[in-house]
Amino acid sequence: MIDCVHVPLPLVATQGSDMAAARAPIDPLQRCISELSTCPICLEEFQNAKSLPCFHTFCLQCLKDYWKDKRGGQRVSCPICREPFNIPSGGLDSLRGNFYVQNLIEISGASTDSSEGIPCDDHPDKRLELYCLNCELTICRECQAASHRQHDSQEVAVVAEEFAISLEEATKPVLLRIEEFQTAVEQHETGDWQFHVAAKAADVAAKQHGEKIKNTVDGQVGGLLNELREIKTEEEKETKSRKVALELAISEMKSFISSSLELRTKGSPCDVINKANDLRAQASQLLETYVISVDQVAPVLTFVPMNIDELTRGGQNLVGRLRQLSGPGKSDTDAD
Repeated sequence: MIDCVHVPLPLVATQGSDMAAARAPIDPLQRCISELSTCPICLEEFQNAKSLPCFHTFCLQCLKDYWKDKRGGQRVSCPICREPFNIPSGGLDSLRGNFYVQNLIEISGASTDSSEGIPCDDHPDKRLELYCLNCELTICRECQAASHRQHDSQEVAVVAEEFAISLEEATKPVLLRIEEFQTAVEQHETGDWQFHVAAKAADVAAKQHGEKIKNTVDGQVGGLLNELREIKTEEEKETKSRKVALELAISEMKSFISSSLELRTKGSPCDVINKANDLRAQASQLLETYVISVDQVAPVLTFVPMNIDELTRGGQNLVGRLRQLSGPGKSDTDAD
């Protein structure tokens, strides 16, 4: 048996209100669950949900129909964001399954019938059907007659729905934050591709400029290209690190969403009352902790050729130097 504890109550009606009548399900919650569990290709509930590297999710069969002429190893683009990727060598069946979506579908289809209620500690043959607004405590009707007669009380189902509504409002900004982080992951992957393009351009420019003075600077060209490779390697590590941090944040927020949905769809009214404040506080903590930082932008790399007049200056690399253009909040630097 689950013990009920004192919990501050959101705005609810008093004992005499018509809200004691049965209320309709929370439409925004059901709509949110439906949107998250619907395949964007067939517009039906996901069947064997599979995630692409860009995090967009589709039914396995929908992907097979969409790329029916493609085989493992071939390059295709996401039907939504058009981000390219290679089909795994094992085919589309070996794509990573989206267990978050699968759990969401299971939660949405689970029974939430709690009509029998929870026995009262003081009157085991009675059920906790009321919530005392004065004592902030769930009680049975015999408790109400015995010691809460002068207090305002409300049906547990009505109070639980009020808590569920307030919890849903706390959850919505977390869902939006997840979308922001998923967008940030996509932007980082795009920035990484642009960085490689810029690095390749710098590589070509360095070689072309080195050819002009090849007889004297072959060694320096090699040194410069080694330096470029080191910068590329370091930037790849930083890009992966930033991506891992973003994905970790998304994972934690998705875990919160899953716990919140499970409470609202499977939990008893007392469960909702007992845990709603903690989950709202957790939602606020997630929003404070995970914020997109302006310094999470990949730097820009260009090749700066050496001026011919500088060739006679001692200690200079005769080919040129590399310059990294950093993101917002960072200063540009010349690689030594």
